[in-house]
Amino acid sequence: MTDAAGRPPEQAPRARTVPVLIGAAEMADIDAAAQRLGLGQDALMESAGTAVGEIALAELARIAEPLAGPGGSLGSPPLSVVLCGPGNNGGDGMVVARRLAAVGQRVVCVLVADASRSSSFAVSHNWMVLQAMAAAGSLELFVAPTPELLLRLRDRLSGAALLVDALLGSGASGPLREPISTAVDLVNAVRTHARAEGRPCAVLAIDTPTRIDLTAGTHSTPVVSADLTVTFHRAKAGFALSGAARRLAGRYFVAPIGIPLEAEEGIVPPDGSYPPARITEVTWQEPAAPDEPGRARPGEGIGAGPGIE
Repeated sequence: MTDAAGRPPEQAPRARTVPVLIGAAEMADIDAAAQRLGLGQDALMESAGTAVGEIALAELARIAEPLAGPGGSLGSPPLSVVLCGPGNNGGDGMVVARRLAAVGQRVVCVLVADASRSSSFAVSHNWMVLQAMAAAGSLELFVAPTPELLLRLRDRLSGAALLVDALLGSGASGPLREPISTAVDLVNAVRTHARAEGRPCAVLAIDTPTRIDLTAGTHSTPVVSADLTVTFHRAKAGFALSGAARRLAGRYFVAPIGIPLEAEEGIVPPDGSYPPARITEVTWQEPAAPDEPGRARPGEGIGAGPGIE
């Protein structure tokens, strides 16, 4: 007996039909498995930052000055501000800053942490690249390990058309500490004031707005209010379970970063749906039990699955 392609039944592709939403722990396990399979952390970071950079450029094109004179726009090019935390989420943001600057965008990158404390080789490498680019005048680079230093940058950041939240990712837990808490307040304030003045300003969150829990959808106080969120590999359950989390995330995108399906073995059910093969916008249904934590387990078929546009 063979399947339609003439293969024995044991070689036929297995059905993957159950909608799968994962939480922070599952994503960490998948990421670790991918690295054991030979996919380095630097490669994952580069892929993540590249995907976010594509969304950032599309958003900048959308909000760019529509009026043009002889030779092009009469307005100043839009300013992108990337705020990076000390961990791998911040490393993703560094890749975004580098890629935006490499195509001629005006970029200010702020490390909201002590530059001497790096979480990984990949983050350290990207930080050194940004330092070289700043020395060459390709972008502006600041270090703000305290709230006081961060607030001194308010005037420089206030004209941002795009704010990239790369402060904290899926591994964060507990209440926000300084200077991250002040950075969150600053992001929200810049966005609010820009819109009060009638200027376009969008917030793009990497993986999750700082700080929404990817598993349950609960959030910190303060919390970043984003217009777009780009997460990686699979949609995260917290946004299906919490209407508040979805509102804070804005438009929600899932980007592949090269993680092979083998990395999901023992984590995602064998009949689970495949992750998106390209950057995909997700539309959420209403959760079956709104804001009820703990329901988001892979493959349980919860009522709030992602709808792919």
